[in-house]
Amino acid sequence: MSSHRATKSGLGADIEKKQEQKWDDMEDEGVPQAVCDWINAVLDDPNDVCEDAGWQTIHRFLKDGSRLCRVANVLLESEGQPGIKFSRNQSAFFCMDNIGKFLKVAENYGVKRNDLFQSNDLYEGLKGPTVNVVTSLHALGLVSKSKSFEPEYTGRGAIAAENPRGFTEDEIRAQSAGIISKQAAASHGMASQSGMRAPGTGRHIAE
Repeated sequence: MSSHRATKSGLGADIEKKQEQKWDDMEDEGVPQAVCDWINAVLDDPNDVCEDAGWQTIHRFLKDGSRLCRVANVLLESEGQPGIKFSRNQSAFFCMDNIGKFLKVAENYGVKRNDLFQSNDLYEGLKGPTVNVVTSLHALGLVSKSKSFEPEYTGRGAIAAENPRGFTEDEIRAQSAGIISKQAAASHGMASQSGMRAPGTGRHIAE
């Protein structure tokens, strides 16, 4: 799929290059590994683990949002709150819905809105935007650590409250415009398929 993408140029290319460089910097600091280890510890399932901290592996492991929702439910349970329902259906609509539910829980748990990734950052599976995903999970881990949640998150440092991704205002506006455009296109595609479901497929909800 990525082989058919148009090559970015200008500001879009600069943003992507800056994001990819930030991934390399985060790797040097051990942030992706800390996030991967923590998620595996929270899920506590030896048969279902994120096997390494490479950005492609993290993307594949988290893409459908179901594991993020499971993490959210463990955090909610630790605070005596009811869990959220989520789907294991692999269609884009249900994956994006799962991701959205996780982001809502993360914000309510204490992660600042500026530190949250966009659903497309995870679903599209590109190296640069995966920085935003890991940055958000790092912030979530730090919040959980401040609440003495176990298993403890071992990542260090804090996320800047303002402009955590290190872009200029022009870059942020350009990136936001691209996100809005993609989300509008995705919404149009989902709407055109509303009511259409292959025979014998239903919505599978996991507690």
